[in-house]
Amino acid sequence: MEILGLTFQLGVFFAIYGFIWFFIDLGIKIITSGSVKSELSNYIIKGVKYLFLVNVIFLFSVSENNSTIDSKSLIPIIVILFLYFVGKFQKNQNKNVFLSRMGVQAQASQFNARYEIVLISLSLMVFIFFVFEPSFAQNNIALWFKVTIIDIETTAIIGFIFKIVGFFFLVDILTKTMNAFQFITAKIVSSKPSKNQDQFDDFEEVE
Repeated sequence: MEILGLTFQLGVFFAIYGFIWFFIDLGIKIITSGSVKSELSNYIIKGVKYLFLVNVIFLFSVSENNSTIDSKSLIPIIVILFLYFVGKFQKNQNKNVFLSRMGVQAQASQFNARYEIVLISLSLMVFIFFVFEPSFAQNNIALWFKVTIIDIETTAIIGFIFKIVGFFFLVDILTKTMNAFQFITAKIVSSKPSKNQDQFDDFEEVE
């Protein structure tokens, strides 16, 4: 699968997974009577969310390769996963800054940069673990997520809506990639000595 098609498809999967998890999170709030969760419990739930996300994405990546692990496909998937998590981190961070400016306490925003980085790192490590131990990815919960995502994607109207979301995800990933490339290029250019420097030797007098 071409990189653009892969990015688009993953964007659709991310959107549908988030849609499903919205109802799971809503169910948790109903069960707990909407009581305020602690920061730790909030990140435990988010950790479970990220764990099954990378699990499901791994299952999709394997199915695309006919149940064989192709490193050429897995490497861009890992990169896209990383960019996705970075985007979530930046979104949560910006939300935290906004709430702080509005006078809302940081605890209310349920954001902890250290926990976020740990979760992202662990999630990527779990994905890599599945590459070496794919049997662990074949569990009932992840398989249920996979089947449900496929059912929603193939639904006429709802599936089309999520394909639109996948398109914007593709544009967002391309924008992030271009910005990163421009940033690296600018750093390389700025580190090079200017051509105007040292064009006169020590024995020349400049008037």
